[in-house]
Amino acid sequence: MDRIHWNNIFKGENYFDRIFLFVTAVLLHALFWTFAPPYFMPNYMLDTMEMMVIGQNWVVSTFKHPAFQGWAVEIFLILFRHAEFVPYLASQTACLLTVFVVWKFAQQILTPKLALLAALTLLSYIYFHFSSTLYNNQTFMRFFWVLTIYFLYNALEKNQQHYWIFTGITLGLGMYCKFTVAILIITIVMFMFFEQQARKYWKTPGPYLSTGVCFLITLPLLFWLIQYYSSMMSYTFNSIGKTESEFWDHLISPTRFFIKQIPIILILLIPLYGMLGFRWHFDVNKIHSSPAGRYLTFFIFVPIIIQLIIALVCAGYMRTALGCHLWLLLPLFLLYTVKIPAEKEKFYSRSIKLVFVNIFVWAIIWIFIIQFSPLVTGRASRYHFPGKELAQKVQTIWSEYNSTPIPFVRGDDCLTEAACVYNDSRPTVYSTLWATEEQFSQKGGILLWQITEHGKSPRRPIVDCFGNHDFSYSPITGTPDDWLKQFPNVIKLPPIELEQKTIIKVAPVKIGIAIVPPTK
Repeated sequence: MDRIHWNNIFKGENYFDRIFLFVTAVLLHALFWTFAPPYFMPNYMLDTMEMMVIGQNWVVSTFKHPAFQGWAVEIFLILFRHAEFVPYLASQTACLLTVFVVWKFAQQILTPKLALLAALTLLSYIYFHFSSTLYNNQTFMRFFWVLTIYFLYNALEKNQQHYWIFTGITLGLGMYCKFTVAILIITIVMFMFFEQQARKYWKTPGPYLSTGVCFLITLPLLFWLIQYYSSMMSYTFNSIGKTESEFWDHLISPTRFFIKQIPIILILLIPLYGMLGFRWHFDVNKIHSSPAGRYLTFFIFVPIIIQLIIALVCAGYMRTALGCHLWLLLPLFLLYTVKIPAEKEKFYSRSIKLVFVNIFVWAIIWIFIIQFSPLVTGRASRYHFPGKELAQKVQTIWSEYNSTPIPFVRGDDCLTEAACVYNDSRPTVYSTLWATEEQFSQKGGILLWQITEHGKSPRRPIVDCFGNHDFSYSPITGTPDDWLKQFPNVIKLPPIELEQKTIIKVAPVKIGIAIVPPTK
């Protein structure tokens, strides 16, 4: 009887079964990816710590990206009293809000059963499980990306003013997450020019209402951009462009970016294989003749084309994760445009079961990789770094020289951020965005840098989260000794050696440390 009962639930035939399946799946997923990471990942990832430092200082933006994610995690930290799971909770909140919006959107286009499948399929998306432990500037951007597309669809279908207003609000908030949302703005404008049924709205207040609301929301960010335009552009070109590029670089960059998206797409669609198999037949009429089909096609493929054009022009390396927002509506698009014969509909429950299987499988794979990756690589990763131990050591050393809390920590991003976010007194990483050199000189602080076996700074690309060009691990900038000379009263201390937090024995991390005493 129990088996028959569960089979009926997985078929999702009635409203309560679908609600039960949705709530059960998202809760299982969210609970694991919120509370398991602190047990298996001793250290936050670099981007996550960066967001926490930014949120602590309540700035509008940094030289890299706007600061919405920082504000969000800071609010979560306040609400949950700086519990260790907070960044993962913030990440899962954004993920599950995205899944819910896709479900609401799908309900307007698909049958109730297929709408549920379209939403739950997203739980297989790598950025909602593996990469959700990396809370960064793209986390909430994905949510606002989908929410804007949902509100705009309703605005075009119903032409109600509140949907136009909501579209402007979500676009504005999305811009505070990442400037990549500009791609969505371009896509919206293009759609409203090329789509015949949408062009008529240029004669109505709707689009201008959205534009005005978006402009008002982003006004503080625009003022910030005017003030720091040159620094922002410098970071942007250094990130995605090449100072010297050949003809083939312009072709290789978009090709490599697109090829790396393929395995992510295939993994995302695993639950759909349960019902549809591997041979899919598309209903071309739904793509061309249906307003919903044209809308979905445009808002999936035009942003992809724009992203590829950017890669083509810049010719630089474009990280795979920069496509994380492109495939959020793909399950909905496929379930709407693929022909589903009656004989395949009976396999619907198989797809729903695959959703739950994926939740457990990816959790086990992730734990295995975290625990045993040093066996393959021979070294610890950043999530094995002893951040808590470093923060305690830094606090102890500072207390020997000063009775006041640590005001600033300065140096290598990975070290300084760990020393700050794991410290109860909440010092901050030094940055010209929220402090001056004079303030640093007056208040003093801790200087940190990593030491290799040969006593030199490791050679790796510059990691510059906060616009501090005085120090980074690059062969161009010289050794830490050269860097220390700019602090006349600096006290260089014996190096710190800490064991990596791995179950596999690896080499310890050696950290250089110095103190700049306060002058006042």
